[in-house]
Amino acid sequence: MSLPTTTINRLVVYKEEDSGLLKCKGRVPVWDGVEAAVPVLPHGSWISTLLAREAHERSHEGVAGTLLQMRKKAWVLQGRRIAKKVVDSCVLCRKERARRCRQVMSDLPPERTTPALPFAYTTLDLFGPFEVRDGKRRRVSMKVWGVVFCSMSSRAVHADVVEDQSLLTTYMRFTALRGHPSRLWSDPGTNFVGARPALEELYGYLSKVDKVKLEEEAASHGTEWSWKFHPADSPHRNGAAEAAVKVVRRALRANDKKGPFTLVELQTLLYLAANLANERPIEARIQAQEDDVIEYLSPNSLLLGRTGPKGDSGGFKWDYPFQRFQAVQGAVSEFWRRWSQLAGPNLFTRPKWHTKERNVAVGDLVWLADQNALRCQYRLGRVVQAVADSAGVVRDVRVRMVPACPASPGKAKTRENKGSGKLPGVVLHRDVRRIVVVLPIEEQGTFVASLDK
Repeated sequence: MSLPTTTINRLVVYKEEDSGLLKCKGRVPVWDGVEAAVPVLPHGSWISTLLAREAHERSHEGVAGTLLQMRKKAWVLQGRRIAKKVVDSCVLCRKERARRCRQVMSDLPPERTTPALPFAYTTLDLFGPFEVRDGKRRRVSMKVWGVVFCSMSSRAVHADVVEDQSLLTTYMRFTALRGHPSRLWSDPGTNFVGARPALEELYGYLSKVDKVKLEEEAASHGTEWSWKFHPADSPHRNGAAEAAVKVVRRALRANDKKGPFTLVELQTLLYLAANLANERPIEARIQAQEDDVIEYLSPNSLLLGRTGPKGDSGGFKWDYPFQRFQAVQGAVSEFWRRWSQLAGPNLFTRPKWHTKERNVAVGDLVWLADQNALRCQYRLGRVVQAVADSAGVVRDVRVRMVPACPASPGKAKTRENKGSGKLPGVVLHRDVRRIVVVLPIEEQGTFVASLDK
């Protein structure tokens, strides 16, 4: 083994007469009464890799710690490269350092930025359940849910009660008050599985029975009911409705009454909570410094033509209906003009998730980082489908889960796939923020090859 002159001079390399090994003693020939000289190993030697693995498996430290343990027994040329390669290929360290996938925030949909009538583009979400008592028989109680309809463009909120697992009647009450929307999004509850077990019964019923009735009722009035299945455990995919639910819940918690409500009381509270949500300012600015006049915009500016339950009924004559119609149209146009000046510019910036990350690819080995999973008990799977958006960014994936090992051979026979003789893997739909890439597809070949050496 030939060494450069600089290496020989820096490490003080010499050849031991008895063994014939090349050793280096550096600036410390004796350490703690023991000779500190160690053998010199080449970079491409298999012994160097074995030494790095043995040093790393002691405590699974990082590159610096592994290199320090290696140098206690031998000085490996370009040892940091070998230590880094061993640390990167360690399965336990990959699990320890793994983090959930991240991705840049997506663009706003056109329904969020296009001026439209109130609730023309609507998204809804359910929350609860609530225990309500009978008005006369106080010992009798029943379980109901709350539903929030949120306008995508104006962020107006409508809240109501879902009784007896029938969303159809609540939807008909909503359309009677607010009109039929042009397009409607909803989440049938797949993102609540595990997070809210109390809603599984309701959503199971809606997905089988009420879904068809709702689609027929909506289609008869020209509404495109888009029953969209968001990935599980991803509330940010339905952010408008989730934010409206938070506002309504906060308004409900402000009520000091204790004990269960009656159905009428709960419905009244939801109406009042929705009105409070519609009075919240979307954006505000000081109109005149000397007068301290604050100009603000709220959803009630579009729903009521004013920013509160009180106010001027309008500067027009009541004897001329056409002038009243023109005044209403003018109020709507004024709302969107002020919206484009006050609230519109704030939508340009991304408040978080600014960096574009690597797209999850088909074949990646991943963990499912569900919120209801216990620590260190994430399930392993392989990506079988990666869904990209219009910008080419993968945000949804379908993962085939690795089946759990059966407790006994008898159970394995009962779960076998008759056609293939293999345990079937369940395919789950997940957002990329709920998975952890353990081993990318492009590293699997080199990773397995390094283990086989």
